Amino acid sequence: MRILLCVITLLFPSLQKTVTNGVNELNYRFYVIPTAGSERVDFEIVVENTGEVPLHFEFPTSQLVEITITDQSRKEVYVYSKGRYFLQAFQTVSIEPHQSLRRVEKWNYQFKGSRVPPGEYTVHTTFRPIRLNDQPITNRTKLTNSQKFYVPEENNIFREVKVSGTKGNYVVTGETIVSNRELYYSVEDGHSEFIPETKLLVPSDKGEWRLFKLEVHLPNERLPVNGSLMLNLYEKSWDGKITHSYPVILEQFHHEKNRGTE
Repeated sequence: MRILLCVITLLFPSLQKTVTNGVNELNYRFYVIPTAGSERVDFEIVVENTGEVPLHFEFPTSQLVEITITDQSRKEVYVYSKGRYFLQAFQTVSIEPHQSLRRVEKWNYQFKGSRVPPGEYTVHTTFRPIRLNDQPITNRTKLTNSQKFYVPEENNIFREVKVSGTKGNYVVTGETIVSNRELYYSVEDGHSEFIPETKLLVPSDKGEWRLFKLEVHLPNERLPVNGSLMLNLYEKSWDGKITHSYPVILEQFHHEKNRGTE
């Protein structure tokens, strides 16, 4: 009998640990990738199931994430949930093994009706489930992520730039007030250049905003597997230096193995 009691005593703490910490030991990653452009920043929010077990996240409302942005003095300049309405009903999001949940949220650099000053900011992101695989989540360390990003100065040469298209075929439109009829662009992904510097002529209404339009076509085999395909718009000074650079995200790519619900 004494031996049996000893065995139960030894086993019980380990069983209790399994029940309490089981969901915390599941293999997944939560993180955010900020990509700052001239007029907005895109936050790609990712939850990766890196294990062999399907994950079922349960939420008390339709809000899956909370996003808070602070400046260098830790003052809040943006809260995702402020002014939004969320469905007050339980939601379940499932992620299969080696798949991911991805979504993109945007911020236009506005705070109280004005653009925030250029500089370093921090985005604090929280994934908000209350249960995972039918067990309460008690340790939320893996469900929070913070990343720094830089808000650039406002671009006075380009505005209202929009992109349509996918899979290597894009149409870019916008307005420009370049000092002459010439603007330039190139396309790259941070590692490789897909389209070298190319000149684009715009209508000659000096001192007035003019519409521009350009098309980008890349063969499928040249597209990046991972990362962002970027269009760089800019003009040049009289001595050939690049000025007023304006980066534009054409498309974000992810390896098929890691793709999941978006």
